Amino acid sequence: MNINIDIDFGNLWEALSAIGTIGAVIVSLWLARKDGKKKFQVVLKTTIGMRNDNSIDETPYLSIDAVNKSNIPLTIEEVGFINKRDGKKVTVTNQNFLIDGSNRLPTKTESYSLAMFVFNQEQLFKELQKKWPQGKKIRAYVRDSSGKHHFSKHYKI
Repeated sequence: MNINIDIDFGNLWEALSAIGTIGAVIVSLWLARKDGKKKFQVVLKTTIGMRNDNSIDETPYLSIDAVNKSNIPLTIEEVGFINKRDGKKVTVTNQNFLIDGSNRLPTKTESYSLAMFVFNQEQLFKELQKKWPQGKKIRAYVRDSSGKHHFSKHYKI
């Protein structure tokens, strides 16, 4: 018994066209998913203040700037500091640590807008050094309403 199967792959241009169509669908799905991601850019930095009379306030402040880089409004529900090596974190639950002019928790941020949380650096470091020794590297974080954490770069206390 002799079985002969002829397979016709069509021409090369039809195959390339099919591959291109599949590639276009994959890219469009990836772009659609990318636009819907919830993303904050978190920056932890030292700042100085200005008084109402435009004089410089020499008190050092620590600022967490969270920029909503997604296309939808997001709500920040939690702000804090974490050491990713040991997993310990300090959540800012006491609004008294925040100076006047800072955003309060929870705070809604529109698309591509900034939420700023400013702390008195000396008071905050005293509180953080109860959990971590001086010279430890920490990160600031914000948690959005979906439960996702967004982190800053390392900062040495």
